[in-house]
Amino acid sequence: MNPKIRVACVGYTNAWPLTRHLDPAQFDVRACVPSAAARLLNQGEADVGLVPVASVFDGGATWRVVPGYCIGSDGDVDSVLLVGERPLAEWDEVVLDGESRTSVVLAQILLRGPLARPDLPVRAVDAGTGAFHAQGRVGAVVIGDAARNLPDRLTTRIDLGRVWKDWTGLPFVFAVWAGRPDLPAAAITGLREAAARGLPERASAPAADRDYLLRAIRYELDDRALMGLRRFVALAQAAGLFGPGELSLYPPPAATRSREAAEGLLASTRRGERISMDGALCLLEDTPTPELCAAADDVRRLRLPGRDVTYLMAGNVRLGEVAARGAALAAQGAVAAVLQAGVPEASTLSSCEAAIRALKGDHGLSVTGLGVDELAGLALAAGVAPEVALRRLVDAGLDGFGGTPTRAGAASRPQAQMLTRLAGEAGLRGPATLTLGLGESRAERVAHLCAVRDAQDEALAAGRPGYSAFSVWTGLAGVPGRDDSAQAWLRLVALARLVLDNVPHITAWWPTVGLGAAQTALFAGADDLGPILLDEDALGAPGRSWTTDPEEVEHHIRVAGFRPVRRDLDWTRLVPVAAAPDGRYARI
Repeated sequence: MNPKIRVACVGYTNAWPLTRHLDPAQFDVRACVPSAAARLLNQGEADVGLVPVASVFDGGATWRVVPGYCIGSDGDVDSVLLVGERPLAEWDEVVLDGESRTSVVLAQILLRGPLARPDLPVRAVDAGTGAFHAQGRVGAVVIGDAARNLPDRLTTRIDLGRVWKDWTGLPFVFAVWAGRPDLPAAAITGLREAAARGLPERASAPAADRDYLLRAIRYELDDRALMGLRRFVALAQAAGLFGPGELSLYPPPAATRSREAAEGLLASTRRGERISMDGALCLLEDTPTPELCAAADDVRRLRLPGRDVTYLMAGNVRLGEVAARGAALAAQGAVAAVLQAGVPEASTLSSCEAAIRALKGDHGLSVTGLGVDELAGLALAAGVAPEVALRRLVDAGLDGFGGTPTRAGAASRPQAQMLTRLAGEAGLRGPATLTLGLGESRAERVAHLCAVRDAQDEALAAGRPGYSAFSVWTGLAGVPGRDDSAQAWLRLVALARLVLDNVPHITAWWPTVGLGAAQTALFAGADDLGPILLDEDALGAPGRSWTTDPEEVEHHIRVAGFRPVRRDLDWTRLVPVAAAPDGRYARI
C-alpha cells in the first residue's frame, strides 16, 4: 500500500472548501496556522501544503504550485486587514502579525506604494496577537477569522485585497497548494478533485460565512490570478522581501487512471450501474469521444427503446410583445411559450402574471420559463418572498418551470433547491442545465451533474415530478482554456446520459451549436431537441444566430435515422410525424 500524502493546511474558514473533501485514504491532513503549515513543508514534515505564497520563496525552496485552485481575492477580501484605533495618517508604528508572511509582505508593499506611508516603522509580533497590539497610534495587520471578528474599538479597517485590486487591477493570491517536486500525479488530481467537490458547497455554508466564501474569496488560480501573483512576487523580490526564484507550477496532470479502468466504467454504465463522481471524471478525462458517445447511445437505447426523437413546438416570448408573438406562435402551430421576463422591475411580476393569462386565454399556449434566477429576481424587485412569487405565477396558470441556473454548482444552492422543491410540489416540471465556458473546471462540471442526480433522487423519493430533462449549453467563445468547443459540448451530452440515470431525457440544445451538431448528439445519448420556434436572440451563442422550423428539424431527425415526434411540455402527449411524399421533410 502506498503511504499517505502528508498534508499541512490552514484551518481558517476560507480553506474548508478546498480541504473538506480530501480523501482520508489518500491524505494525512494536519491543520495549523499558515506559518506553521509553511514550516512543516520547509522542514520536510509535509509533502504538500496549503501555504502562504511567501513560503514558496523561503530559503531557496524548490516547491511547485498545484494549478487550478488557490485562496485569493478580486477586491475586498474581508480577512486581511490593516486595523487601528486611529486613522492611518496618525500611526507611529505598525505591527505585523506573524501568522502569514504573505499578508505581511503585502502590507509592506502597499505601505510603500498606494498607502503612502513608507516611513512607518514595522515590528513583528507573535502569531494571532495583531489585534491586541493595535492600540493608540499603533496599527496592525490582522488576518483570517480574527479579521472578521474585530473589537469595535478598531475603527480603521483597510482591506488589503481592495487596495491591491485598486492599485494593480488584478486579483491577489494569498495561499496556494505547494509541494515537493516529485509529488505524485494522483495526489495533484486528488487535491483538485477535492476542491471541485467542495466549492459548490459554499452555497450551503452557515449564513455567517456564506457571503464571505462566495463573494470575498476567489478560488480560481486562472490566468488573471497568475498575473497578479507574478506581479506580487516581482514587487516583493525588488523590495528585498522575497528571496530569488521563479514561480513553478506542476505540469497538467497526465491521465492517472488506466485505459482498462475507463473501459470497465463504460461496461458498468452499459449494464445500468450507477457511476461515482470519480468514475464520471475518469470517463470525461480519459475516454476517447467515439467510445464515450457510443456508450451513451447504448444507454439511451436501453432506457428509451425505439428511434423516437422529440421536439417542442414552442418559442420565446418577451414581455411587451405578448400579443403579437403569441399570435405568431399560435399560427405556427406552437403548443407552448417560453416566457422571458428580462431585467425585473417592481411591476414585472404582475406583468408576468398578465402575460401568462393572455398567452393561455387568448392564444391557447402552455407557458413555461422563469427559472430559479428569474424567480428570485422577480421576487426581489416586487418586494415579496420567492415562494410568494412562485405561487402567484402558478395561480396565473404557469405550466412549466425554467429549472436550475446554468452555472456549475448552481444545483447545490439552497435557494435553487428550495424553489425547485416548491415548483415540484405545485406540479411543475422543468429542465436542469449546464453552460460550458464560465470558468468551471471539468471536475466542477462532473460535480454539477452529480448534484442534479442527487436532487432528482430526493425529488422522486418525495413524490415530486423532478427534472424532466437535462441540457448542455455552450457559448463557443473560442477562448483558450474555456473548454467550451462543440466537442466539449458533445462529450458533456454523452456524460450526462451516463451519469443522470434518473433524469429521463437529454436535450441537445441546438441554438448554441446548430442543428448539425445537435444531430450528432442524437448518437451520443440525446433524445430531444427542445423548443424549435426560437427567434435569433434566444439563448444562442454570442455572435451566432440559428433559427429553424419544423420541416428543417424533422429533416435532420429523419436523415439521422430517427423518427420525429412532437411533444408537449412534460412529454405526456406525443404526436408521431408522418413522412412527406418526397421523403425529405416530415409534417403532421
